[in-house]
Amino acid sequence: MSKINLIRLMGLGVLLLCGQLAQAQAEMPPVADRAKALWSAVGPTPFAMAANSHVAIVVPKAQEKRAQEYLTIAEKYRQTAAKAAGYATENPWPTPLVVLVLPGKDEFGIYVRRVQKRSLESGETSSIAIGDEQLHAGLWLRPGKTMAPADMQVGELVAAAVAAKRIGVKNPSPDWISDGFGRATSHKLSLQPFRAFLTADKRRANAACKTLTTQPWSDSTAGDEAEPSRNSLMYLLAYGTFSEKFPAFLGAFVPEENQEKVEVEAAMTKAGVKADSAWSTWKSWAVSWR
Repeated sequence: MSKINLIRLMGLGVLLLCGQLAQAQAEMPPVADRAKALWSAVGPTPFAMAANSHVAIVVPKAQEKRAQEYLTIAEKYRQTAAKAAGYATENPWPTPLVVLVLPGKDEFGIYVRRVQKRSLESGETSSIAIGDEQLHAGLWLRPGKTMAPADMQVGELVAAAVAAKRIGVKNPSPDWISDGFGRATSHKLSLQPFRAFLTADKRRANAACKTLTTQPWSDSTAGDEAEPSRNSLMYLLAYGTFSEKFPAFLGAFVPEENQEKVEVEAAMTKAGVKADSAWSTWKSWAVSWR
């Protein structure tokens, strides 16, 4: 689970701070200096980095070979997510997003407390920080049969950061929007090493669709049905029937004057997606998603 923590959102894992974002990020130190400062804030363990002009992956030195592998996957996710989110002719950020692949839960907790200067929330496994002087993310790779493969977790975090950037640093939205977009991007790419996991993920969505009695975006949707139903909804919005309206949907979370936040259904409506149509389309499609 990731955290979209900003000075705005609540839940999974992205710290978004407001200000003159583009100008401040353009004036950031070189990516190698930022990576060193971030990693050193977590602890003294040596690190290795692989980077391109969009993403920098930082890992423990002992996992140096994995850095380039993670970067290759992350770049595929970034390109696919950027196109879906409406960044066809521009980059989501002007300087590389630094992604710390931390060795364990303890190190991730230190990253959250020391770097993002907040308390760790229950269930958090990743977090993104986008703000005046921040453009980084951290995660620890939880093992287990129900967890996505490590490369996939890294890629999904990068895709989630793209969605969070499009939503905007000052605009509250549910964490599952960015997280679900990360998973939707995995399904869109359908990379061969991940297909067994993604097939099982689709089966969970099939089952959730058959029993869910509330709309996936409803605050009352909870339990085992919530995550697979919302992930599949995000695929439908980002890469399926409503994909042409997806950038507008992400951009529709800007509150009006004296409005605290924009609800998901209202954002859909502002983007030209009728709630009844989305509900019926999702119900008929998700039950047999293959």
